[in-house]
Amino acid sequence: MQLVDHIQSLDFPAQLPTTLLKVNQQFDAPQVEDIALATRQAWLDSGILQRIAPGDSVAIGVGSRGITNLALIVKETVAQLREMGAEPFIVPAMGSHAGATAAGQREMIIQLGVSPVVVGAEIRATMEVIQIGQVEGGPPLYQDVISAEADHVLLINRIKPHTSFRSSIESGLAKMAVIGLGKQHGAATMHSQGVQALKQFIGPAARVYESQTNLIGGLGLLENAYHQTAEIVALTAAEIGAEPETQLLEKAKALIAGLPFDEIDVLVVRQLGKNVSGTGMDTNVIGRLKIPREPENFGGPDIAVIAVLDLTEKTHGNSNGIGLANVTTARVAEKIDWQAMYTNAISAGILGMWRAHLPVTMADDRRALQVAVRGCGQAPEAVRMVFIEDTMNLNTLWVSPNLREVVEAHPRLTILEETPLQFGETGKLRSPWSLP
Repeated sequence: MQLVDHIQSLDFPAQLPTTLLKVNQQFDAPQVEDIALATRQAWLDSGILQRIAPGDSVAIGVGSRGITNLALIVKETVAQLREMGAEPFIVPAMGSHAGATAAGQREMIIQLGVSPVVVGAEIRATMEVIQIGQVEGGPPLYQDVISAEADHVLLINRIKPHTSFRSSIESGLAKMAVIGLGKQHGAATMHSQGVQALKQFIGPAARVYESQTNLIGGLGLLENAYHQTAEIVALTAAEIGAEPETQLLEKAKALIAGLPFDEIDVLVVRQLGKNVSGTGMDTNVIGRLKIPREPENFGGPDIAVIAVLDLTEKTHGNSNGIGLANVTTARVAEKIDWQAMYTNAISAGILGMWRAHLPVTMADDRRALQVAVRGCGQAPEAVRMVFIEDTMNLNTLWVSPNLREVVEAHPRLTILEETPLQFGETGKLRSPWSLP
């Protein structure tokens, strides 16, 4: 018997708004106009390519995160290396993602657009690692055997705030080296010591990769609030995990989008997925951390209840982060690839213990929203509701009419139109957006 059969009869009626306000949110958004030129110029300006001789093999580490223009940036890097006479190839640098299998990681890279046909280089994937050193007073460090056999390694990754901790080095090139190149074993080893290990050891670990491996540099990518490429900067191995990466992280923090309200009673998220954030929903947006023994206040608005209605197609059933929500639907539960989610969550150690929990699950969207309203601690007519596509797309919001005055007083917000909140016969939302 499927889960939906067990919960089909559950119904807790509650008043929902009949209309919503469609709202546009504007952000300051610097943007790189010519991605190909900026990629080539960044590599040239850094001096990194001068270390590569004709005939040298170069492993280009690419991760699992959805990065705008990733395929084009990788393609230009490959072309630039081939023009120098080097022999580039692609390696997955994504830790335990894609079910922690070589085939799964190769397929994930292809689905991100980085296919051999598109970028002009083959993908070589393995989960086998070797130990390359150890952080003083910390964990051992690893590198996959394929990238370790190359003459050089270059990394390409977005630099952004992490979803589990605050430090001078968060998500970016240093983390990709330590956890990405370290594969499932390296990721599990680092995460097993908890959040404090990530804060304390990512920077020093980068110094080990600099001195003990063939890593010579990487491209740090910044994105604006509209997911456009805002800046492309090449860092040498000595600069990865050091002050230059810290400076890029501070720029990235100033560029990210956020929710424009201090308090939200019910946040309705259309879809969650690993292509949206490593935690399915960006904790920097929703202000929830959900890590045992860590303070829960993570910035962002005060949200009483979060309802997640679906998974993205590109997450392939990995619903890690669903535990950040309070209410979900049977549709989500039935799409979960439990092996992929648990592999990812357990490899993350204490970071994954709450985030892989299944929240209160209702048979359809209507009943999920009604439960969210009943559980938010407000009278139904006073509930402040905000609807978003996902935590990566925040330029368009739908809000309950009782937020009109707040919206009209906000300098970044503009009301576009009034739209009905409607459900189909099966209880699936048809407006403000239709779910497939």
